[in-house]
Amino acid sequence: MSNNKSKRPNKYWIIFCFSLVLTGSIYFAYYKYQQSKIVIKEPEGFSIESKSENITLVGVKWLETYNKQFYQKYIPNAVKLVDYSIEDIFILEDDVIQVDFLVETKVLDEETTLMWDGYIEDNIVKCQWVLWFDRENGGENTNFYTVSKVQRPAAYDLEKYQTSEEKQKDEYEQEYVNEIPFEEKKYTYKIENEKCYVSYDLGITWSLVPVELETLVEVGDGNSYYNKLQEGSFIITPEKTVFVYGGTRKSNLLITYSDDMGVNWNTAKVNENISSNRIKFCSFPTEQVGYIIATSDRTMSQEAQMIFKTTDGGETWSEMGNGPSTWLLSYGGFVDENTGFMSYPKIEGAETNFYRTIDGGKSFEPIILPVHQEEWLGLTLEPFIQPETPYMENGDLYLLINQGPQGDFKGGTIKAKYKSNDMGETWIFDELVDIPIRTIG
Repeated sequence: MSNNKSKRPNKYWIIFCFSLVLTGSIYFAYYKYQQSKIVIKEPEGFSIESKSENITLVGVKWLETYNKQFYQKYIPNAVKLVDYSIEDIFILEDDVIQVDFLVETKVLDEETTLMWDGYIEDNIVKCQWVLWFDRENGGENTNFYTVSKVQRPAAYDLEKYQTSEEKQKDEYEQEYVNEIPFEEKKYTYKIENEKCYVSYDLGITWSLVPVELETLVEVGDGNSYYNKLQEGSFIITPEKTVFVYGGTRKSNLLITYSDDMGVNWNTAKVNENISSNRIKFCSFPTEQVGYIIATSDRTMSQEAQMIFKTTDGGETWSEMGNGPSTWLLSYGGFVDENTGFMSYPKIEGAETNFYRTIDGGKSFEPIILPVHQEEWLGLTLEPFIQPETPYMENGDLYLLINQGPQGDFKGGTIKAKYKSNDMGETWIFDELVDIPIRTIG
């Protein structure tokens, strides 16, 4: 009898424990079930209804309504919100505000901070949200406000900068306006404080070019550079200093030149009919004989080119002829009183893009340049496609051929140097040189 009595409490205890475990399991299952029904909506797409049109008050109500999700019963501790407070609200533009607020979460860790897109400071998550609202009329003086985008302030500023005229203005100023260092060589120029100067002693002393910068750099077709001159449009030597400019609606095609290293200057009109000049090239094979090649009337990838000549040092000019092609001119110039060259972009299927004149620009003949191949990265390439203007060096005639604007052979700056023994009628490859390509303004 005593043994049976001693076992009864154990039986009741087992039943109690079993009931307790069963109840806990049922509650746990129920708790998990309730949690599974909780849906946390993302801020983007979250809407509220408001009678107020004050976007600041709308922002306060929106954040309050949005945050109620995180106070729900059964919500997991990992996302549970203990408290929040708004520090400040800024109106950035119509229906766009920045809300600076603090959230105190049940669990504070990196994952929680990431969920609120904020940062931890003094055991609080600090948030800065830029809210973009879409407003929809709901009738009866009520509007629906839906957040269409959430950003951090830095992302908002970047987007506004990229989509505003400020970015274009900054890029334009960087490329076309901001001063750049002058090229350190014996005969050089610089643009400083909206004036142009020339130097004949490595930049130690400078002489002012007596032409307003805006007039000197303006082009009739394309953007005008205010921080550099178009390569080929000027000559700086002790014997002859020349600047060609104009050919726009505001100015005739003009030349300002000096024969005494910038002490005295003269200005002469070259042509009054060109009003849409894109680029121009000048060359003085002698102190008295000079040439100017100027483009005009561009239509897509076609344009006209006119050739002018002086025999009195630049005082008067006469038209000699036109370019041999209507493609956009790339380079042009003369190496003696009658021999000159003009080159154009490489056109697939064209016989050549390089031409020579021996009668001062009255007529031209095509020059076929021998192709130079290079082995690179296991490939056989023909990278050199754009002839520049030939030049005399120690009595010999040389020509540089660059890779064009898309060239990438060894970085794109390598050029092929050719040599001619018959004033440019035929050419042979001489060597490779590494000279950075100068972009024509």
